[in-house]
Amino acid sequence: MRKFNTSQKVVMAMGILGGIIGMYGKFNGWEYSDYFPFFYTGMTMVWIVFLPSSKSCCGLFRRNRAQES
Repeated sequence: MRKFNTSQKVVMAMGILGGIIGMYGKFNGWEYSDYFPFFYTGMTMVWIVFLPSSKSCCGLFRRNRAQES
């Protein structure tokens, strides 16, 4: 498991909270349009945390220069 910075931890916590609110609404009989936005947004925020950051770009499509002797 990788280490998360503070902003990633906050987004993860908000996502988990949104998912819990969505599941709570589902099982307490809320209308679909009431609970689904919370659940969908929460799960999306959790997914976003695991996307690679722009700092970790590996440069797959960059050309390597030939080593000069």
